[in-house]
Amino acid sequence: MKLLNSLIQLVTEQVSNSVIKDAVTNKYACELRYLDDEKLPNGSQVRMIQPVAYGYSKKGNPVIRAYQTSGPSLKVNEKGIPLPDWRLFRVDRIKSMKPAKGDDSLFLTFDEPPLYNPVGDNSMTRMMYNSKF
Repeated sequence: MKLLNSLIQLVTEQVSNSVIKDAVTNKYACELRYLDDEKLPNGSQVRMIQPVAYGYSKKGNPVIRAYQTSGPSLKVNEKGIPLPDWRLFRVDRIKSMKPAKGDDSLFLTFDEPPLYNPVGDNSMTRMMYNSKF
């Protein structure tokens, strides 16, 4: 069964649970490509996110709560520049996600994002992993 799930993830390019768990628990800043980003005004750039929680939405979808610092978004300022803000990403809509590397080739980490709520997330019915600050 594990082999079948691995093959499905490989063929559909879905992000694996282990990548999500590592990113959340180790506080890795990540590069994320999301379904249909190329249709947004800012094109198909990579989103930079700080994933702080992984769980299930009220509709039962696996989701990642993250603070998005750059990349395409519907939330923009008056000049059309994407705003940093909290986002909920459905895992099945993620095309790719990987930890970002710095100039020294080490994974970039992040500190507690603005307005972080360590208690939980009202958008999730069950939380699997949560960053500890």
